[in-house]
Amino acid sequence: MSLPQRLKADLSAAIRDGDTPLVAVIRTLLAAIGNAEAVELDPSHPRDVQGWAEVPRRRLAPEEIRGIVRREAEELLAAAVEYEQHGRPDEGARLRRSAAQVARYLAEPF
Repeated sequence: MSLPQRLKADLSAAIRDGDTPLVAVIRTLLAAIGNAEAVELDPSHPRDVQGWAEVPRRRLAPEEIRGIVRREAEELLAAAVEYEQHGRPDEGARLRRSAAQVARYLAEPF
């Protein structure tokens, strides 16, 4: 199972379990992966009535997905440090928990 497939399955389970923090983490990861799959459109692509037509998305290699997940974990940890330095240890702790949840996906093969 690919990581995006695993994330979607975990998202369904987290929603069902009412695990709001995990839902937020997984949605962030799926959005980051989805953004990386987007292709740049140019005028040669056909237009439909409401804007740009659908075009195939980029296929990401597992290494690219791993890099996206790693970057998300690093950004969460950096934000945690910032909050802690500004006297918000509660928010820093929340971000560190989120980073740990993201890091869990890095430990799995995909």
